[in-house]
Amino acid sequence: MQLDRFELADIHHPSALARKLHGLLGPLTSAVPILDIARALDIADVRLDRFDGFEGMLLTDRVRSAGCILANISKGQRRARFTVAHELGHFLMERHQLSDTAGFRCATGDMRETREGRREQRQESQANRFAIELLAPAYLMASRLSDEPDLRDAQRLRDHLDVSLEACLRRMIECRSEALAAVWSHEGRVRYFVRGAAFPYVSCRRGDPVPTMSAACRAIARGAVGFTTFREAHAFAWTGRSDLDLHEQTRIANNGHAVTLLWAEMPDAEDDDDGGLAELGMPGFR
Repeated sequence: MQLDRFELADIHHPSALARKLHGLLGPLTSAVPILDIARALDIADVRLDRFDGFEGMLLTDRVRSAGCILANISKGQRRARFTVAHELGHFLMERHQLSDTAGFRCATGDMRETREGRREQRQESQANRFAIELLAPAYLMASRLSDEPDLRDAQRLRDHLDVSLEACLRRMIECRSEALAAVWSHEGRVRYFVRGAAFPYVSCRRGDPVPTMSAACRAIARGAVGFTTFREAHAFAWTGRSDLDLHEQTRIANNGHAVTLLWAEMPDAEDDDDGGLAELGMPGFR
């Protein structure tokens, strides 16, 4: 694979950087060859192994003359592919300041970072944005998306893109026009959630039980591995609001883990006359 790193110079926005790189790659029909891409862009070595204390590491100097990427494979090949893309983002975004004397050292929480506050948070958020847009470009997702939202699409994307189910679901929520959110749980208790820009406030907190009035709670209690169908949900139980239509679908795994997709149909603006204050935002879970 031949890539000219000079073509990517002075691109500091992660989405623009990922799009430019895909322009250099040309159309793909299968999973993005992230290891080959990294090596073609002056990453001298990519090592996938089991490491303690970090998810990924980029060994480089301040001017990025060359680099070496270490990616923890203990959570699976797909997670490691995302880690490689994340570290490549640090390498290519030259304004990122080294977080370690030898380069960048990224922990598990950094791989979910979305905040833009402190410099370190902003850099991790940008590396994550670059990674998901590089590994899951919209054109490779299109053929795997159904006419309406479906958790099965995330599983099809996982297999097609060789990226984790979680990353694919997050990307699907971003790319679809519907008001969607996803809630991850373990043994009936909420771990964290993400929501699209159009979805209302989610009232669950980390550690809360999955709402007892929800179909997700009943499906988790049964423990049958697989997907439920979309069912009407109690909007108040998930959002603290009763003025919208809400549906939910859950995927049950065989290890106590589950994820629930929420699909809201928002009331028309002219009908929303309660005079309430706009939401102040959602808590960030790491």
